[in-house]
Amino acid sequence: MAYESLFQPLRIRNLTIRNRFLSTSHEPGYVLAGDITDRYIAYQAEKAKGGVGLTQFGGATAVSAENSFYYGQINGSVDKVIPQFRKMAAAIHEHGALCTVQLTHGGRRERWDMTNWLPTFSASPLREIIHGTFPATMEDHDIGRTIENYAAAAARVREGDVDGVEISCQAGTLIEQFWSPAMNHRTDGYGGTLANRMRFGLEILEAVRRRLGDDYVIGIRMPGDEMLKGGLTRDDCVEIASTYAGSGLIDFISVVGAQATDYKSEARIWPTMWVPSAAYLPLAKAIRDEVKGHVKIFHATRMTDAATAEHALKGGYVDMVGMTRAFIADPHHINKLKAGDEDNIRPCVGVGYCVDRAIRGIDALCAHNVATSREATIPQIVQPAKTRKKVVVVGGGPAGMEAARINARRGHEVVLLEAAGELGGQLLLAARATWRRDLAGITTWLSRQMEILKVDVRLNTFAEADDIVAEQPDAVIVATGGMPNVGGFAGSELAVSVWDVLSGQAAAGGDVLLVDENGTASAASCAEFAAARGARVHIVTPDREFGREIGGTNLGAHMSELYKHDVRIETDTRLASLRREGNKLLASVQNTYSDKIRELAFDQVIGDNGTLPNDDVYFALKPLSRNLGEVDLRALADARPQAIIHNPQGAFDLYKVGDAWACRNLHAAMLDAARISHPL
Repeated sequence: MAYESLFQPLRIRNLTIRNRFLSTSHEPGYVLAGDITDRYIAYQAEKAKGGVGLTQFGGATAVSAENSFYYGQINGSVDKVIPQFRKMAAAIHEHGALCTVQLTHGGRRERWDMTNWLPTFSASPLREIIHGTFPATMEDHDIGRTIENYAAAAARVREGDVDGVEISCQAGTLIEQFWSPAMNHRTDGYGGTLANRMRFGLEILEAVRRRLGDDYVIGIRMPGDEMLKGGLTRDDCVEIASTYAGSGLIDFISVVGAQATDYKSEARIWPTMWVPSAAYLPLAKAIRDEVKGHVKIFHATRMTDAATAEHALKGGYVDMVGMTRAFIADPHHINKLKAGDEDNIRPCVGVGYCVDRAIRGIDALCAHNVATSREATIPQIVQPAKTRKKVVVVGGGPAGMEAARINARRGHEVVLLEAAGELGGQLLLAARATWRRDLAGITTWLSRQMEILKVDVRLNTFAEADDIVAEQPDAVIVATGGMPNVGGFAGSELAVSVWDVLSGQAAAGGDVLLVDENGTASAASCAEFAAARGARVHIVTPDREFGREIGGTNLGAHMSELYKHDVRIETDTRLASLRREGNKLLASVQNTYSDKIRELAFDQVIGDNGTLPNDDVYFALKPLSRNLGEVDLRALADARPQAIIHNPQGAFDLYKVGDAWACRNLHAAMLDAARISHPL
């Protein structure tokens, strides 16, 4: 069998884990008011069903009354969580996997104005940028109370039939706040020297071990380097790991890189494609080499493929390989790998959509696997249809290819008509923008699926209504996307689009004004693309912040690149009008509050106001369809087979998906395709 080392069992204290695949602690936001939901259980059970050895759920499970559950954490501070833990553990154990819960006190990484309206607490009263709170300095009684809270929460984990517990000392949470000289300015026995700063965490682990006994698995998650000015260095982290491993209190250390005290730090600790694959493996190895087998070493950061995972094990970097986001992209990754079916593993390309949503306090979703966390209504494994049909898909972007993939998997005859000479749609352009090139992995995989499933793909085919009708389809899915909209300002015909620049149809240069009325990564990527080619870029947006639709991990990456290239960003400003005077474009820009206008000269103006539906063929087909193109949106939202408005004379059912319907994002387009295709 390929990748044999990945399928070797691992013994930790009294547990035997069936393989070396790990889904590390994270909180996907499927909790309701601190309670575990059936959706959360189904999400974790699917990974167990898919072959994972150990899945660590309950990332950042709260232990104290001041924890706010603001991004969907489990409330581990009350006894009612125990039967919830049991239900989750049973669902995971049913499929042969083991599980742990991560316990966390956020310290200053909390909201004070939610839940119990208590102040946040920390080692020192230092404000953190992300959450903006001013924490109360912990007194002796606060420290004692928190230690007891951890021990009580850990006891609930064990009583809940969970196999182990992980104590969070990472992501800038409370224990790390005591460790780090950048966050701890105390002068008592918990501050000053590294030995003093380690004391609080050790006291927590001592209390947890006393409560749980010597036969229970306990571990920690910690940084291998804070990558923070004035913070913990790599040597500091190795010393901490050595001390904690030598204490006999823990069985494993899960190593990460960086922390999460600002947007750039978020982009480092939960990296997108901005950070190279497996970039922090050396941090894990430094700690593994130091602890010399006293504890097992886990690690997860952008390890998404079996070859990298195998290297991490064989090279002595780790004992277990965390591939958390890879299992979000495909929960059945391991079973497919074991079966020699790598072509059908849906890849994680590092979009970061899952983490960006989670840290905003909304449910984590994969950018292109819409079944993840929707297992109750959209199966991960496509089910065959009862009746074979002919389905024509118009448009070969990601939504069109996903519709073709699902319908072909269901056993239908599928024809895909694409006007361009290459499949991929807008993702082809997005992948041209500097560090986002790995987006091409999505289209590469979908294109390969078209070959595997023998979809009848016809490139360079601009399909008219008559061409589609001639195919005698049972269903037509219009996935023709949108056309770029530069904006509605006077003189808009003088502007070019983001598409023009990224495709090379318009060369960016000189003084460039980029008008962002979209708020997504498209404007940021285009600005980076142009600036990297020597353009002097000035961005204006009417929003109160730039990139309002971009999540934290991606925003940190984009802002780092934009400022590196001296891009100027001006918020609360829109372009009122544009005119040409000689070789220059004169832009009248207006403040959205004062209405004051000033005129600026540029060599080029790029407008980004999203897309407008490219829906001509849809409306041409609508009178000929059985359902007149109308869908019962309530049925669609519930993912039931669509209740359609029938036209008895029509020859086929008609649907539109993605930007052909409305300008949204990749995930929405893929979800449209899945919700329509699974019932067909």
